[in-house]
Amino acid sequence: MTSQTLLQLLLVLHLVGFSTMAGTVLADFSINRRLNKYLLSDKSKALSILEGTALFPALIGIGVALLISTGIGMVIVLKGAVTGMLWFRVKMILVVLVMINGAGIMRKNGANLKLLLSENTGNNNGRILALKSRMTVAHSIQMILFLSIFILSIFRP
Repeated sequence: MTSQTLLQLLLVLHLVGFSTMAGTVLADFSINRRLNKYLLSDKSKALSILEGTALFPALIGIGVALLISTGIGMVIVLKGAVTGMLWFRVKMILVVLVMINGAGIMRKNGANLKLLLSENTGNNNGRILALKSRMTVAHSIQMILFLSIFILSIFRP
């Protein structure tokens, strides 16, 4: 296999990993928008909808593993030529922000929301709404970061 063929294969797999991550986050965002309808009126249905996203972290993890491994592979094939370029450095910062936002903020907020919904007490509606608001902001930030990475990768200077 030539280095050009290997580079193209790694790029295809890199895009598959990126698409898996971004698509899963988009699906999660869409489901969470639907969830808003039931948060206060039917908490058991809201919890059921939220349970439907239980596989999403695994899908995102697969996407991350594919993205990182193929990214490292491409850097090796290119003999580190891209690591000194500004667009690459900015992209790496955005990737780190995606991981921090996804693993740190979004996952924690989702777990907290499941906990609040399963408590089934009427006095936590304010906390649920505040948490849902933070989740919407985190999802929006995540989508903006993904879009920025995508645009930067295509229109790199």
